[in-house]
Amino acid sequence: MSTVRHLEIKISEAGPTNMRVEPAVLQDSLKSLLKQGEVIEVDTVQTGNLKFYGLNDFGKPGDIARLRAFKDWHNMFLNFSQKNEHCGLILEKLLFDTVDNDLYHVIGAGPQFDDNGDLIKLPGAEVLSYGGKLIYKVESGAGFDQFLIHKDTDIPMGIEAKNKREWIYPASLEVWRMIARACTLECLPILVSRKLSYITRAGFFSNFGILGFQSQFQYFSNSVNALSKYRFKQNVIAKERLGFADIKLVKPTDTPPNHFLHFFNNILPAHVETYYNKFMENKDILSKYAIEKGMAENNMSQRDRYKLYQEFKEEAEYEDIDWEENNAETDPFDDGEDQFEFK
Repeated sequence: MSTVRHLEIKISEAGPTNMRVEPAVLQDSLKSLLKQGEVIEVDTVQTGNLKFYGLNDFGKPGDIARLRAFKDWHNMFLNFSQKNEHCGLILEKLLFDTVDNDLYHVIGAGPQFDDNGDLIKLPGAEVLSYGGKLIYKVESGAGFDQFLIHKDTDIPMGIEAKNKREWIYPASLEVWRMIARACTLECLPILVSRKLSYITRAGFFSNFGILGFQSQFQYFSNSVNALSKYRFKQNVIAKERLGFADIKLVKPTDTPPNHFLHFFNNILPAHVETYYNKFMENKDILSKYAIEKGMAENNMSQRDRYKLYQEFKEEAEYEDIDWEENNAETDPFDDGEDQFEFK
């Protein structure tokens, strides 16, 4: 029994690095197995069109009970992951605590704890204008999750934090919405997410002056333990159940992880000027596709966004790098992810 996200952590994120496959390749393989009838779709949850897969002999004694249990575990995960105070704002708070130092001027505010001990984001916390320029879709009231000025260079930077399971690819909505915001404010865009595809961070981002940082884990509030009657760890994180073993539970007193500090204290300052200049050189064509052609629009289908990405590559005379090139020598921001292997 499995879902696409479940398969990813088992096949794309575990075991020897030279035997892992990117989720895009994994999904192609799954489609092939479905077409051949070796794997079948055993159930679909309408919310999010979540599909559950099993082998073609599904129906044996215990299979239905296993499916029911698997769905219960996944529902527990969804219940907490879709609430900002339990998931989304946890990553934002870790990032705010990371960059709140002598290297940067932080504009706006980070998440704060309310009287109940839950994280909230106060109105006006996100920056909607800078240097007389208004952010993309300013009327929505949504800006970058963090906005910084690097003190040594005066370079502005906008950080998008995505505390989600899906890997980020070059044609993802999250990428182009961030690009639209960065183009309007003329700042360096930085995307922080659990997993960024190699072709995203070492290919597309590197070529067009965009920075990406892999948080490597999905962060939840430690409060989900008690709220789930102490079943979250055994049902969601444990390998033998839902198996999202990369989830980290964060307490209010926890400090930022070391790899966060290393990136923002060492790697980012060393490359901020080069990447900002590269982004500004490419701003016009990026803005054309993000804003004028609508790749940053929520209502554009992913299929149409992918088609436009192919058009963008042709106009920019750019080709995605090959999967096989995935190594530290061609990735200037390789974060040594081997150290984060989940066993």
